[in-house]
Amino acid sequence: MAVLKNPIRIVLVDDHHLVRRGIAALLQLEPDQYQVVAEASDGAEILEKIDEISVDVIILDLSMPRLNGIETARRLSRKNRFKIIILSMYSDPEFVSQAFEAGANGYVLKESIEDELFTALNAVYQEQDFVSPSIKMPEKLDQIELTSREREIIQLIAEGHNTTEISDLLSISPHTASRHRANVMAKLNTHTQAGLVRVAIERRLIILNQRP
Repeated sequence: MAVLKNPIRIVLVDDHHLVRRGIAALLQLEPDQYQVVAEASDGAEILEKIDEISVDVIILDLSMPRLNGIETARRLSRKNRFKIIILSMYSDPEFVSQAFEAGANGYVLKESIEDELFTALNAVYQEQDFVSPSIKMPEKLDQIELTSREREIIQLIAEGHNTTEISDLLSISPHTASRHRANVMAKLNTHTQAGLVRVAIERRLIILNQRP
């Protein structure tokens, strides 16, 4: 591997400190190639601090509370000044499709991280997309058009938050939170919260964190 003139500057975003430490340790095996310049524990945190960081590639965990990796990528990609790699335990191709639609440039399975992370970093840094080779990509499902706020609402509902909690978390009125809930139920053609969560899971609109 040729040594770069300047190391690739990397930000790690994962809600588990030990996972971030493990990735950082892996990157430290090639200190002339890669430099971790910042870390964040969730999507909201990285969105707050990203404008203060000089970064080439952001590595995002797919399964994070409130703002999952796909929604975080969607909001970060508006900056259009760095590459994004999604790191995931899920090989479901629908998640891959949504990740790239949201602006990601790479999708790496956690089970393959030791073999593929360096390859993925170099690929996206050189303007090439990367998907773990073991993922088979069938035809995509028809996309359901949701706003960024509606995706956030669905994620929070699936995590068990009620309307009052959602309004507090998002700094909106309970009436606005209820209106968003009604809108997403209509778009997903369901009339119950259980039905909304079921359809959202089936259509891969949310990612539930199953790790301890």
